[in-house]
Amino acid sequence: MSNNYLDIENVDFQIGGKTRVKNTSLSIKKKGDIICILGPSGIGKTTILRSIAGLEKLNKGTIRLKGKVISTKNYNLEPENRNIALSFQDNSLFPHYTIEKNINIALERKNSSKKKINPNEVIKLLGINKILNKYPHQVSAGEAQRVSLARSLSSNPDLLLLDEPLSNIDTSFKEEIQVELKQILNKFKITTIIVTHDSYEAFYLGDKCGVILDNKLEQYDTPYNLYHFPKSIKIVKFLNRGVLIPAIVTSPKSLENDELGTITGIFSKKFPIGSKVKLLLQPEDLDHDDRSNLKLDVVDIKFRGSSFIYTLETQSKKKLSIILNSHHIHQHKINDKFGIKKPIHIEHIVCFS
Repeated sequence: MSNNYLDIENVDFQIGGKTRVKNTSLSIKKKGDIICILGPSGIGKTTILRSIAGLEKLNKGTIRLKGKVISTKNYNLEPENRNIALSFQDNSLFPHYTIEKNINIALERKNSSKKKINPNEVIKLLGINKILNKYPHQVSAGEAQRVSLARSLSSNPDLLLLDEPLSNIDTSFKEEIQVELKQILNKFKITTIIVTHDSYEAFYLGDKCGVILDNKLEQYDTPYNLYHFPKSIKIVKFLNRGVLIPAIVTSPKSLENDELGTITGIFSKKFPIGSKVKLLLQPEDLDHDDRSNLKLDVVDIKFRGSSFIYTLETQSKKKLSIILNSHHIHQHKINDKFGIKKPIHIEHIVCFS
């Protein structure tokens, strides 16, 4: 018997008789862990949450929570008996209750946990103390979403499921909420699964992240490994954090590209010398050097406050990105020649055949 907090074993997640995500297996090892699920719109991420909550039945596989079977093909523990809280992207508030009463409903749930969450702490965290006497139709979509999140947190569930919890929240407020949400989840050790379309949000909040592509779990890993050691070209394209360039493996620690020259580093996967591969080149893999004889054309510039992201173009029209600290004294312009330090060295070389 597994000692994991949550086990999903060979599950087909379906809705309306149609399978959305096939043969899925993943686990959460311990109480308080946070995992994030990423994927394109309409791929079935919400269906996964609904199935874990018991709102959709399984036709294949098993879900266990705290060692107890809660879903199989022939058994579905009623949602109200799971002590699982699900907060939808579109709020599901009771329209005839005030915001305060909507939140307090969570306190009526039976819960044996010794560590209770103070709803006032959650209300303050989410900045909704000024709307407690209003009704759902009197607040904005972002405020309603925060209320739904507050209600879910206050219920102190065994498992918290959040469907795009910050999607309607203003960008200026979102980062602060992310920090404080993570603090409160960690403080009360609330095991959480978060569906999000935002990879930066997932990488910050998640202990592990799963990416759903083409109706299956393509990779389930730590944020670091997902970014630096993507399992497939599909993951690279979905995350959109680098480009693939052709290269030839020239030694156990180097390869060669016609335009960029020699690239050195440690291969994450071994390839025979002479192999033609596609090398993943990410913005942080390149270093700037005005004195270099490797010059590329600047075709786009993005200012990110603390950094500039320069898009460079090779002679073969391949576009590469490089991140540069915004305090860099020499700011470049469109059509400038931009020097790249040679030889290029990458700590971990990721290639695909």
